Amino acid sequence: MDAARFVAVGGVRSDRAPAHALASRRRRCTLRARRNRNSILSVFTRSDGRERVAVPFWDGILCAFSSIAIGFFAAFLAMIPIVFAAVLVLGTMPATTPGHALLSLVEIVFYAAGGWFAWSRLHALRDPPFRRLTGGDVRVLAISLGALLLVRVGTAFQLLLTNQTKHVQSGFEHFSVAAHVPALTAISVGLAVLGMVVVGPLVEEIVFRGLLFGALAQRFGVLAAAVLTAILFGAAHGDLVLFPSLAALGFITALAYAATGNLTVPVLLHALSNAFAATFLVADSLGR
Repeated sequence: MDAARFVAVGGVRSDRAPAHALASRRRRCTLRARRNRNSILSVFTRSDGRERVAVPFWDGILCAFSSIAIGFFAAFLAMIPIVFAAVLVLGTMPATTPGHALLSLVEIVFYAAGGWFAWSRLHALRDPPFRRLTGGDVRVLAISLGALLLVRVGTAFQLLLTNQTKHVQSGFEHFSVAAHVPALTAISVGLAVLGMVVVGPLVEEIVFRGLLFGALAQRFGVLAAAVLTAILFGAAHGDLVLFPSLAALGFITALAYAATGNLTVPVLLHALSNAFAATFLVADSLGR
C-alpha cells in the first residue's frame, strides 16, 4: 500500500517536473523580452524594430511627398490674404525676413496643412504611433540625447576646424524677430518659437519618421531606412556645412523611433534640438 502510494506520488511529481521547468523557462524568456523591448540595439532585428514602425511601402512614400506638396500649396494660398491683412493693419509692406511674424505665420500654415494630411494618413495606415512614455521609452530618449550631445560637440569641432564658427543654418542668415512695436516683437518671438520648437518638429517627424522611414523600413530594413531618411532629412534643409549634423539628427531620431515604436520620442528629441537653436537665434536677434 505504502509502496504503491510512493510510486504513484513519484509518478505525479515526475510528470509535473518537466511542465514546471517549461513554464519557468517561458517566464524567463518573457521577462527577457520585456527588458529588451525598448533596447536601442533591438532595432536591427527583422522581427522587432521593423514591425514597430512599418507602413505599406508605396502608401508611405506617396503620402510623405504629398503632405509636403499640400503644405507648399496651402502656404502659397495663405500668403496672399496674410500679406494683404498686414498691409491694411500696418499701412506699409511688412518685413519678409526670417523670424518676422509674417513669414512665421506662413510657415505654420505650411506645417499645419501638410501635417494634418500626413497625420491622417499615418493614422489610417498603422496603429496610433503616439502614446504615453514608458520607462523603456525614457531610457531610449536619454541615450539618444547623449548621442545628440556628442553630435553637437562634433559639429562645434567641425566649424572650428573649417573657420566657420559664425555659420548660421541656411535660411536663417538674416533671422530677426525685432520690430519697432514691442507687441509685434512679442508676436514674432511667439510665432517663431511655436514654428521651430513645436509645430515644425511634430510635423517633420510624422512625415520623415512616421511615413517615409516607416515605408523604407518595411522594404529595406531599419538600418538602411535610417540612413536613407537621414540623407533626405539633411538635404531637405539645404545647408551643406551643417548637413552632417542634420543627417545625424535624422539618423538618431529614426533609430529611437524603431527602438520604441513611439513617435513621441523622436518628436521630443527633435524639439529639444530645435529649442537650442531657437534660443540662440532669438537671443542673438534681440541683442543686436
